[in-house]
Amino acid sequence: MRRISAAACALLLAAVACSPSVAPLPDAPLPSPTPAPPIVFPRDAGPHDSLTEWWYYTGHLTSQAGKRYGFEFVIFQVQRENQPTGYLAHFAISDIDGQRFSHQATFTQTASRAADFPLDVNGWTLNHSNAGDGIDAAMDGYELHLTLTDEKPPAQHHGGYITYDLAGGSYYYSRTRLSVSGALNGDAVSGLAWMDHQWGNFVIGSVGGWDWYSLQLDDNTELMLYVLRAPSGESTGVYGSYVHADGSVDDLAPGSVTSVATGQWTSPHTRADYPSGWQLTLWDGSHLMLEPQLQDQELYFPNMPGVLAYWEGAVTVSGDHTGLGYVELTGYARQ
Repeated sequence: MRRISAAACALLLAAVACSPSVAPLPDAPLPSPTPAPPIVFPRDAGPHDSLTEWWYYTGHLTSQAGKRYGFEFVIFQVQRENQPTGYLAHFAISDIDGQRFSHQATFTQTASRAADFPLDVNGWTLNHSNAGDGIDAAMDGYELHLTLTDEKPPAQHHGGYITYDLAGGSYYYSRTRLSVSGALNGDAVSGLAWMDHQWGNFVIGSVGGWDWYSLQLDDNTELMLYVLRAPSGESTGVYGSYVHADGSVDDLAPGSVTSVATGQWTSPHTRADYPSGWQLTLWDGSHLMLEPQLQDQELYFPNMPGVLAYWEGAVTVSGDHTGLGYVELTGYARQ
């Protein structure tokens, strides 16, 4: 902007002094929030320059001998001012027939964030390409190698971006039906998986917790329900999506799905009380019953201070619709 000369200032003041009084100007309208830029594929499948990001896989596997397993594999990327970029990975196996749950975590820091795939956290790797995804991880008792291929396009929840009020906001999409093949401990396995990808300038610790449901129904549809809770325990927001058989996505209106816990499980590890078993009532009046395939599917980390415990488990779906799913419960355990 150009500076105004002293003479021009004098003329301006004189004009103001001699002019008749006028009505005050109306209040300026508040600016509308600027919408977040849309998600673009394949660019946004990779890492972003944001405070928090994760790539989250859960799924159901069956061996050639008919043994059933659930699995979880997730990589968290965390960036904070003047700190190295942190990478935390969780790996869990639910041995359904053996009623055994195993999990482990690993952590590393680097001077800069990853630019692209593969993501490697101390030998646990996640790869992504047009041909599909690859997961390779090993812990005591289990070695997993999987290839995952989309059966549907990515589903963008709430238009691809959700807000956490004062906690910030997050981009969020899911790949809701991934066909899986590979090996677990050298035995061939196949099955179905779900992948969540979130990133944004939010901090998990500022959210009280959430209950998250991902259901893959036998009629080739999927349901995601995401219930946020304040530190006081009250619900602060409910997000949900219904994915049709053709891959189209409907956002769920507030109150269109309700969830009621049908039981409780107390962790012998953290003494946290978790809901266990749920009845969902859908927008059309139909009911779904969710039952854990294994009660103890709690991930807890006594040797990693600051990493919160949570329950993440394989469930069966019965009632007016049938299928399989995963439920995640955070904020119940406070180490």
